[in-house]
Amino acid sequence: MKYPRLTLLNAIMLLCLCGCGNPGKHNAKESPAFMAGCYREEVVTSEYYIPAMTTPEIATYIQNLLKGMMGHVKSEYDLSTRTLSVSYASSTIRSMNIEEAIAYSGFEVNSRPANPAAKLPEGLSK
Repeated sequence: MKYPRLTLLNAIMLLCLCGCGNPGKHNAKESPAFMAGCYREEVVTSEYYIPAMTTPEIATYIQNLLKGMMGHVKSEYDLSTRTLSVSYASSTIRSMNIEEAIAYSGFEVNSRPANPAAKLPEGLSK
């Protein structure tokens, strides 16, 4: 009976010493996760090709749509390549969710077709 208590005590000490890092930090170097089950929010950046994004107004419209999404950190557009780079918390949202939001708003993105029923605001045309 002496050994199981010692093993349990060692396991508790190991958990206390290792820690899980700081879940509020976004930099893996500043907040290492020592244990496999620990939570660490990571910011990921993905690029989306939007053929109809030809003006700054359209790019800003899409950016404003994405700003309301949970996990969105920032986005930047490049009209010359018609791409939108979006940084997001990978623990909260996935790349396909962002693609779906862009397509649902009426713009073709990557290989996903645009929603034909989407209504764009007045003064904004593809």
